Amino acid sequence: MNERLKLLRKALKLNQLEFAEKIQIGRSTLAGYENGLTNITDRSIRDICRVFYVNEDWLRTGEGNMFRARNTTNEELALQVGKLLKTDDEFTKNLFLEYLKLPPEMKTLFEDFVHNLAKSK
Repeated sequence: MNERLKLLRKALKLNQLEFAEKIQIGRSTLAGYENGLTNITDRSIRDICRVFYVNEDWLRTGEGNMFRARNTTNEELALQVGKLLKTDDEFTKNLFLEYLKLPPEMKTLFEDFVHNLAKSK
């Protein structure tokens, strides 16, 4: 599994620090995993699969494709709304609710604003 982990990180074009930060472990922990000095924890496996859309069977056994299919828009929306409901982020909850209440022409204006905002990054 350590070799597949290293292969995955390189496929994602991430260094050890970048990869480790995304799954919230230390770089030295990741290095231990990749070098086979430390067994990869089940929690790290779950985090790797969740964050990078990795096929868990591939990571554990080498069977199948490296990546699993990304969620459909509906699946991703359900996942994000579920996460939002579990937070105390009242601003985002209210923003979402107010957007849904907008008439279609106002939604179009808001969408244009968001797209222009994203382009300005």
